[in-house]
Amino acid sequence: MKDLIPRTITAVVAIAIVVATLLVGALWRSIWPVALLGAFVVGVASWEYLQLLERNGIFLNRLAFVSSAVLVILAYGTPEAAFGDLVLWAALVFPIALYLFDPDALRKILATMGGIIYIPYLLHFIYPLYRVEGGAVYGLLALALVWGYDIGAYLAGSAWGRSPLAPTISPRKSWEGVAGGFVLSLAVAALAPIWKDWWTSTPHMIALAGITSALTQLGDLLESRLKRFAHVKDAGGLMPGHGGLLDRIDGLLLAIPAIYFYFRFVLQWV
Repeated sequence: MKDLIPRTITAVVAIAIVVATLLVGALWRSIWPVALLGAFVVGVASWEYLQLLERNGIFLNRLAFVSSAVLVILAYGTPEAAFGDLVLWAALVFPIALYLFDPDALRKILATMGGIIYIPYLLHFIYPLYRVEGGAVYGLLALALVWGYDIGAYLAGSAWGRSPLAPTISPRKSWEGVAGGFVLSLAVAALAPIWKDWWTSTPHMIALAGITSALTQLGDLLESRLKRFAHVKDAGGLMPGHGGLLDRIDGLLLAIPAIYFYFRFVLQWV
């Protein structure tokens, strides 16, 4: 836990920026503060994704990929959701035209399509959570569930981690960390000011914490696999103690859509 201090400082600053952005957007009744922050996050994370690919010998057109990813996340911020679908479709078709006659066409096309789905498309599910009445609370809760898992897993894994979770992918991850992450994520769910009847809502709290924990961990392991292929410890160095932005949103990318779907189809609140 020698990196705890820089890790904590970075996390506090990052969380403050995100929370302030969500609150400003709610105050202005506008999605654009959130969309602009999302564009920054996607732009940096996409650049880090490109660097991981390049270490594996896959060289994409940097400008085309990063600009496409940013345009996708911005397009989903517009009032017309179908416009986001249109830009996503264009971003998925464009690499076919761009790389079709390249000697490494198949890898480049699939890496581009995969990256567009992986980063901007999955992240855009924060928007429908945020757009509803009181959406700032839902958006903050979704993020807090993931942050809670990350913090709990880090602290419990560092203190008590003995049983490897996926030693061939990420040797430092442990089942004790998973348990600690679930407990803290459950505490976040239990403390959320959204439950009309706290006791009867307990199964929903457990379900949200379980879904968040499983998918946050899965997202973390997926990015760890990408980093292992690239033979690097971190995707970038923007965030001291954490690595790059992609390292920070890896679990979020898989968990946020599932949290939205739970609110949408199970709770039917959004």
